[in-house]
Amino acid sequence: MKIDLLKISTRFCYSVSFGGAFIILWAAFVSPSQAALHTERDVVEQSEQASLVYFNSNGQRQYSLPLSTEVNMQISGMTNRVTLSQTFVNDSEQWVNGTYMFPLPNNAAVDQMQLVVGERVIEGQIQEKKQAKRTFETAKKQGKRASLLEQLRPNIFTTAVANLGPNQSLVVKISYQQQLSYEDGEFSLRFPMVVNPRYTPQIFKDQVRRTLADESEMPLSLASLLQEPYQQENNSSEFNQAYQLLRHSARQYAQAGSQPSLKADLHIALNSGFELETLESLYHPIDKSIRSDGTIDISLLDSKANRDFVLKWRPIVGSRPEAALYSQTGLTHSSTQLPAKDDYALLMLMPPQGKPADIIDIPRELILVIDTSGSMSGESMIQAREALHEALSGLAEGDYFNIIEFNSNYRRFKPNAVSANASNKAKARRFINGLSANGGTEMFSALNVALSDPKQAASNALRQVIFITDGAVSDEQSLFELIDNRLADNRLFTIGIGSAPNSHFMQRAAEIGKGTFTYIGKQSEVKQQVTRLFKQIAHPVVSDVQLAFSDGTVPEYWPSSIPDLYLGQPLMLSLKLPSGTQPQLVVSGNIDGQFWQRSLNLQTKQPAAGLDLLWARHYIAALELSNRYLYEERVEKQVLALALKYHLVSSQTSLVAVDVTPARPANLPVLDKQIDGGMPHGWQPPAALPQTSTASRLHILFGLVLLIAAMLMLREKPLAGLVKFKP
Repeated sequence: MKIDLLKISTRFCYSVSFGGAFIILWAAFVSPSQAALHTERDVVEQSEQASLVYFNSNGQRQYSLPLSTEVNMQISGMTNRVTLSQTFVNDSEQWVNGTYMFPLPNNAAVDQMQLVVGERVIEGQIQEKKQAKRTFETAKKQGKRASLLEQLRPNIFTTAVANLGPNQSLVVKISYQQQLSYEDGEFSLRFPMVVNPRYTPQIFKDQVRRTLADESEMPLSLASLLQEPYQQENNSSEFNQAYQLLRHSARQYAQAGSQPSLKADLHIALNSGFELETLESLYHPIDKSIRSDGTIDISLLDSKANRDFVLKWRPIVGSRPEAALYSQTGLTHSSTQLPAKDDYALLMLMPPQGKPADIIDIPRELILVIDTSGSMSGESMIQAREALHEALSGLAEGDYFNIIEFNSNYRRFKPNAVSANASNKAKARRFINGLSANGGTEMFSALNVALSDPKQAASNALRQVIFITDGAVSDEQSLFELIDNRLADNRLFTIGIGSAPNSHFMQRAAEIGKGTFTYIGKQSEVKQQVTRLFKQIAHPVVSDVQLAFSDGTVPEYWPSSIPDLYLGQPLMLSLKLPSGTQPQLVVSGNIDGQFWQRSLNLQTKQPAAGLDLLWARHYIAALELSNRYLYEERVEKQVLALALKYHLVSSQTSLVAVDVTPARPANLPVLDKQIDGGMPHGWQPPAALPQTSTASRLHILFGLVLLIAAMLMLREKPLAGLVKFKP
């Protein structure tokens, strides 16, 4: 018998290399998170719409489908009054408690909630948040029907219902006031219909693992998040809210592809006050009809609630407003019969726009920051890449630029900004074409680098950061503070990508960054919207805007720090005025170094409703954007006092409704379950639930090295002079 040691060794190394490559590559692509994802997805049964979810006595998963989701909007002038009604039916033989999460516009002033259970109508009362929770939990234990409306974020709310009886219906009606957008002579509104999955940074996941008494070093798994909720009483309100978002996103990932989106009936009565040149719904088919008084009735046609609804209308040339002042006397929710002491107003004023040729002849340094996390998969990534290409096309020879992509980490195109010459642009386009969506959404480091990198262009160059993302994060406040602390001479412009971006983060970030927010909902809009943005930032801005009465005294208005106004942007302010105030209001500012001023007659104001709600909502937003960690207790007290006075749901208050008559017999059990919706339109599942603690890229690289080694061994010719042993 002859033993060829070298051949055996070679074959052994070949087997180890090939087998090791296969195992490592398999582990990299099929991560624990993905395995959990498929396991959980297999056990989720299909349903037709968002639903109350519960288990029957046999332990089988059951669904209670909503009869309808209906949205009614009354648009008048610059405001929109909205009532959202969601009807559910408990068609089981068991008593059910349910909670569900849903989005609203980030500027919605939510002031009313009504619960209809069977024949009973229960009006919601505003209470301090912890007190409202105690009121609700007490009613739940006593078998009373109750509902609780809470704010998780300014654009995300949850409703909890208690003691919904067998074969009973449930209707929750939520009302809010909203200020419309007006820009470039065009009105618009956005109504979100789905909460996009939110990424939570690893630092919070570590805290969750400790809170859940899981001291292992493994990443927080999808399976653990889908278990029954932990007891929340001993944790902070901020922690509990972030944890609810994390669990909701986990359920969305688990059910992706198996639970279709709900459908919404949306009806709008549009009383614009102008003859319209255009009226269009950007992403949904609509039906339109005109009443005898000129009001336009608008309805959605067979629409899935899986993306933001956007409606735009443009008055004909000659009737587009240059200035408007709406006014209301007293409070919407008043607890006294005494005469009102204050008026509330909404001011819209369009400054002089200059000439198209009046562009800023100053070089700029453009930093393009692109989100390539897993939530940007599908259509969002296609739109984002095209937006980057359009941005490069807008750069002149004397400009500088750089690109920063981020997911679980960040990566620069170049270490520092480079000249926008043809060669660098060509290299940048190849860099852009290679971008793909995968991993987590760790924005903090990328934003910090974008705002802190030293300027490479001339000292007088404008440094503009364009941030392209869907904003699918849960740590907005820390990002707001970073922008505020690092902004310096930068200007931050946000571009929201996808069918359901986090508009709360995008708009607030742009406000703090003294820039603008642009929304791109489909690929065909990219060129138009990016071109429009570059046109805005290439023209002089209206800066140092001031507001005062004719005698020099200053009214109470929000936002108190008026941002720079870019081309086509009007001044929009909410004011609180003492009744019988002075007749003249003076607005002034600087346009390209030239002083500008205009006087407004307060006696020509138009009546409107709900303006006190908008004023208070702006005030609360300003307080919460302040340095709350230095003055957290004081800010919370101010927000609480405002929200209680104006009957608003906020970070410190909730609406609660309790039917005083017990409904559920004390000896009958009740089940606590969640309500889940679908995924945003165009979303494609990434390879795994985003994690920041995985090393998949390293595993892939190591696996490929072993695979190449195995292939080289396979091709190697037998060597001469082998040492052989004979027995």
